[in-house]
Amino acid sequence: MKKTVKSIITFIMMLALSLTILMPANASNLDEAETKAAALKQLGLFKGVSETNFDLNRAPTRTEALVMLIRLLGKESEALNGNWPHPFIDAESWADKYIGYGYAKGLTKGVSNNKFGTGNADSDMYLTFVLRALNYNDTAGDFTWNAPDKLAAAVGILPDGVDTGNFLRADVVLVSWAALEADLKGGTQRLAKKLLSEGIFTGDGYTRAIKLVNEQKPEHVSISSAEALKAALSDKTVKVISIDSIGKPVVVTDELTIPARVTVTVNRGNDLYIEGTLTNNGTINVMGADSITKDFINYSVMSVQNGGKIINNGVVNLHASLLEDTDDHGPVGGQLRLFDGTFTNKGSVFLKAGLVNTHGGMVAVIDGTFNNDAIVIVDGFFLHVENGVFNNNIGAVVINNSHIFAEETGKFTNNGTLSGNEINE
Repeated sequence: MKKTVKSIITFIMMLALSLTILMPANASNLDEAETKAAALKQLGLFKGVSETNFDLNRAPTRTEALVMLIRLLGKESEALNGNWPHPFIDAESWADKYIGYGYAKGLTKGVSNNKFGTGNADSDMYLTFVLRALNYNDTAGDFTWNAPDKLAAAVGILPDGVDTGNFLRADVVLVSWAALEADLKGGTQRLAKKLLSEGIFTGDGYTRAIKLVNEQKPEHVSISSAEALKAALSDKTVKVISIDSIGKPVVVTDELTIPARVTVTVNRGNDLYIEGTLTNNGTINVMGADSITKDFINYSVMSVQNGGKIINNGVVNLHASLLEDTDDHGPVGGQLRLFDGTFTNKGSVFLKAGLVNTHGGMVAVIDGTFNNDAIVIVDGFFLHVENGVFNNNIGAVVINNSHIFAEETGKFTNNGTLSGNEINE
């Protein structure tokens, strides 16, 4: 008996210790969600279960998730003041107009032809809702409703703090706040800018909400050599790295890995050359120009050359130029150039759109092979296959909202999904 009692006490102590270890991270995410929920409420985009309780520490129902989305879009009044028929026989009376509105606007399809579904919403459902609100189309093949994570990460609506395995109302808030700064499909307008233009909230109101959230940007480490980059990546305390070596490219000749939740930015006017093997599990930002002189336009370039290899398991953003004119200066967005070697994409590559076509991010497959096994979004200048090969493999997606060119000496092979515009050959 003594042994049994001792074992029980030991188990209870271990359980208490494990809960103590887990609580700070959960509490931290909950605190962040509470603040962002208050900011969203301040903008008129979110409500709790009462004036003082957001009830963030439980799973949302499917109905609640749809209502939260409609509020995020600033369409609650439109939904409640309209007549929106739908085929669902299980809709609760209080939510009838919300569900009808969501159905009419293509935000939800229900779980069957006549059932909306009364269970809890998981992350797949809410991310699908938000992606549709950003004009991405699962019917057209942009993504699949039960696997939206990679596209959600690519467009910036899946922050690190979101728990997709145990999806709570707190996670809905984190996704919703991130969505405000996400670009609508195919263009340069962010959701927040759209809501501002529709009078859902004011610029001053949004500024106050951002100040309320007060997100702290981690300190970044500036490097100017491959050796310094390697050292920064090996330091687990470093989360943000910028490459600043104008006039002298950073050349990676051996094996290098960017860990998950680490961001490397090729700053304006700088170049990163991959001649060894770079594995990206985090985020790479290649910046577009924000200034022009007679002799220099300060966009940045990441190139694969001399047999180099990039394996992208994370996110690569080819950012648009910040130039505010609409003149054609040639390509001035962030650029990925594949001279030879291979680029294997198992995450996402996003060519961001600029004010005019040439201001957007671009990919040039000059030679070598680009293998897409996940998602490439072409909103920017173009994806140009000159003398190499672009393979869109089975299960992969290319969303072409701009231009993809394949020359006679280049080859674009599509065994996956190509949505949007056709290939120019």
